[in-house]
Amino acid sequence: MKKIAIVGCGGINSWFVEHLHTLIGQFFEPGKVYVKIFDKDLIEEKNLLRGNQNFKVSDLMEEKAKVLATRFNFDFEETFINEDNIKKLEIFDDVILGVDNNKVRRLVYDYCIKNNKYLLDMRAQGTQVAFYIVDKEKGMTYYDEKLFANKDVMERKGSCQLQHDVDNDHIENGNRLIAFMGAVCIYLKRLRGEEVSTNDWKWVY
Repeated sequence: MKKIAIVGCGGINSWFVEHLHTLIGQFFEPGKVYVKIFDKDLIEEKNLLRGNQNFKVSDLMEEKAKVLATRFNFDFEETFINEDNIKKLEIFDDVILGVDNNKVRRLVYDYCIKNNKYLLDMRAQGTQVAFYIVDKEKGMTYYDEKLFANKDVMERKGSCQLQHDVDNDHIENGNRLIAFMGAVCIYLKRLRGEEVSTNDWKWVY
């Protein structure tokens, strides 16, 4: 059985989860894939603006992980992954990362590299989207220099959206774009046992 951890289920992963559910239904028999969603956030009105996240008005003030897990028949745990509980990822083969906290992002990168786990990290900042398929051969030094060297970025809390795109109301499409591409163009190859590129990729539209 393939075991997949979804870490964070907001702007990107709330959409990714739906695509993943569809792919599993198309390519696997029931019981062959286990998915667990980790998140503790509540669904707020801002999450529904322009379809920013994959929730409904009736979901307001419910737990994101519980709502998505119930809708798509996955497992869930209402918790944020952190230094104290990172070993919760131990049983999983693959980790799908969608968080806006760079300290947590670095923690998950380091854990997956050390424990030889597949990690797909998707990002959206309004009109900029990107993904990283973490290559353990490059090691944390490479990713520290490339992604985690800026102290201001590492200390930033809250939304990762670019202020320019927030001001111009361009915060929703990037989430949907990278979630769809991440699932259908990238992760599907992984699910089918095909060789997956580990090239980093970024698109500004």
